[in-house]
Amino acid sequence: MHFERLANNSAAFIGCLAWIPLSIWILACVNWAITGDIDPATGVVGVFMAVGLGYEAINPPVPQLAPLTVIAVLATVVMFPFVRAAMDKKQLRGIDIDALDRAYQSLAVRPDNVVAKFKIAKVLFDLGMCGHALRIGESLVPTMPQRFFLEELRTVRKWQMMQIEARFFNPITCAECQTSNPPGLLFCQKCGSAFLLDFAKGRIVGKRLGKKLVATWIVLIAFLVGIPAAKALPPGPCIAVVFTMITIAVSMVYFAFRDTTGGVAQ
Repeated sequence: MHFERLANNSAAFIGCLAWIPLSIWILACVNWAITGDIDPATGVVGVFMAVGLGYEAINPPVPQLAPLTVIAVLATVVMFPFVRAAMDKKQLRGIDIDALDRAYQSLAVRPDNVVAKFKIAKVLFDLGMCGHALRIGESLVPTMPQRFFLEELRTVRKWQMMQIEARFFNPITCAECQTSNPPGLLFCQKCGSAFLLDFAKGRIVGKRLGKKLVATWIVLIAFLVGIPAAKALPPGPCIAVVFTMITIAVSMVYFAFRDTTGGVAQ
């Protein structure tokens, strides 16, 4: 009897302890949904799964689920830093996109603004569009006197010494007119749109690493804990719950991992 009471107390303590990381996860999901890092539907499902996991940690429907619940909570603890890092990276890339947008706005006022043009090249390089950044930088070299643009010229030379893979020099398709534009252009050669800005925005939206990680966590919790817990229900509700969870999991995977870049080459 003593050992049974001790085991129950330990299980209750572990269940309460599980709410610490789960509470952090719930608050993070709400914050990510508000800031647009994940869509509201994913945020709601993430919160729902975390609450359900927390409830099962304290009141497991069957004793055999306790180890699986502990594993699920540990998976949440392990995955959280990776999701947080992905969200932070997206926010930093968003800052780069804003800088790119402002540089294009400066060009709209002064088309011969060399500083704004080089700013575009530098931001593109930071965003991973190395080939296009290099070609733009090289085209600006004759217009940048060394006494005024020493740092910029050094940057271009540094880029030239890097071994940039050929794939980074692939043409980029304009989102407005579908024209293929080679590296070195700031505006579409056919319609004149800021195709590099549009492409950069598409890359940031398309990757959605944070959303993919959240969707992976949701699927993990559903199959590791949710579906086994549903077996404790009567046959009818059990089938309904399992079907709902599988549908949600498949939907999360589809919408998180589907290609949203429109097949643009880079």
